[in-house]
Amino acid sequence: MSVTLLVGSQKQLADGLPWLRQFAESMKLRADILVLGLDHRTLELRSQKELESIGAGSAKQATEKSPNRVERVEADVEAISLQLAKWDSRLLLMVDDVDDDRFQATLFDRCAIKSVWLSSKGTPPESSHHVFSIDDSSDKVTRWISRRLLGMDPGLHLDHEWLTELAKRSEPPSDSESEHPDPIDAAIEKALSLERQRCDPGDLVWVPFGSKPSSEPHYKVARALLGQSTQASVALVSQKESWNQSLSASVRYWAGHVAEPMDREARLELARSLEEGSEPSLEFLGLISAAAMLAAFGLLQNSAAVIIGAMLIAPLMTPIMGAGLSLAHGNRPLFRRSLLSIGIGFAGAFGSSFLFGLLVRLVHHPVVTDEMWGRCNPSPLDFCVGLVGGMAASYARTRSHLSSALAGAAIAAALVPPISTAGLQASFNVWESTERGWPVFGPLILVCVNVLTIMIGTSFVLYARGLRVESGHKWATRMTVSLVTLLMLVLVWMMHLEKWLF
Repeated sequence: MSVTLLVGSQKQLADGLPWLRQFAESMKLRADILVLGLDHRTLELRSQKELESIGAGSAKQATEKSPNRVERVEADVEAISLQLAKWDSRLLLMVDDVDDDRFQATLFDRCAIKSVWLSSKGTPPESSHHVFSIDDSSDKVTRWISRRLLGMDPGLHLDHEWLTELAKRSEPPSDSESEHPDPIDAAIEKALSLERQRCDPGDLVWVPFGSKPSSEPHYKVARALLGQSTQASVALVSQKESWNQSLSASVRYWAGHVAEPMDREARLELARSLEEGSEPSLEFLGLISAAAMLAAFGLLQNSAAVIIGAMLIAPLMTPIMGAGLSLAHGNRPLFRRSLLSIGIGFAGAFGSSFLFGLLVRLVHHPVVTDEMWGRCNPSPLDFCVGLVGGMAASYARTRSHLSSALAGAAIAAALVPPISTAGLQASFNVWESTERGWPVFGPLILVCVNVLTIMIGTSFVLYARGLRVESGHKWATRMTVSLVTLLMLVLVWMMHLEKWLF
């Protein structure tokens, strides 16, 4: 476990090292450094040299068992998060940089571990009389943070109750209040004035946050203090991770150990390919119709070989993966286009197999074969086919040396034969349920279940491989939760299907 300093320049390294040493010693953790930018070899060597010279006390004892580490990392939030998870880092320390302010704000907001965003005006304070909490309302949290990182309580308050009052007044003003100054601007002006009046060089002001700093009412005030303070060092602290951020970090860590993360160019290329393949087209409709007719022939002949052949030409994998990508990316237009393609493919497959069944009736007595009955009795075990097939196919698409065609055939196996079965049974006018299954509706339910499980499995793998939404995208979260809930309801219903159907 470690405290990690993120640096992108010599100045950040010089300003951050005393604080890194203090935090590491206080927390009794190893001190590590991440150098921002894969081309900063010189800064990496300088960081390694400086890091070797700061080992003392608790930090030195930690390094005797596991040496301090310095590595370069891509200037990407996900790459940094993955490296922090790999190192089992417990705290990220960033020194404020005006030129990199937007990136630091994004990282501070999205980082899954505790983070300190620091504007340094000197070395860490040695007395509690130089440590300020922002106000009375945050005193309890600030004491915990200060004890943990500095080994001392804050001895002073910058002000009393103004932050609490700001939270109460952060709603848009009514018409009668519209002529008054913006409470945020007033709070910023007051905070900067207090910092200049009450703080001396060498002081430190703690500003605590929860797991989503940008959503809290005092965020803009804290950012103003961070960038415009003239006397004291200011430290913004995201104090704890939420369960979903912890889960997200665990997923990224697991995915990074299964396979190397996709680089940015590979992610963009895969996303572009899936978006193009998810567009409805006559080519797609023709291929899915041909696959459904071939599958219908195999079902009538009880021929597994012919059914497998139909799976190989069915183009259903791409639009369903496109829908999974839209959930991972939060891309609502792509989700609509993918659903349209899936719907067109479903209609084409059902219609072509229905017409094929009508042609069969002209020359042959209609018979519902064992292969067809096998797809008329959906069960909870069928969930595994779509889920595993979707995860395998999407993982294969993210790995250039693996064939995605075979995984695509696994997806088609879960979709094309059931649709063809439903079309044939409808054309044969077989609707009554028997002990062998539920004609027409059973295969259609199976198709719907498989589409949902493939979509969810795909979105999970794509998210884990780096094609993911920005934190806090509400539509993607709501849609994913809705689909999982729907899937669970269908699962419960299917578990009781036999009891009331037969």
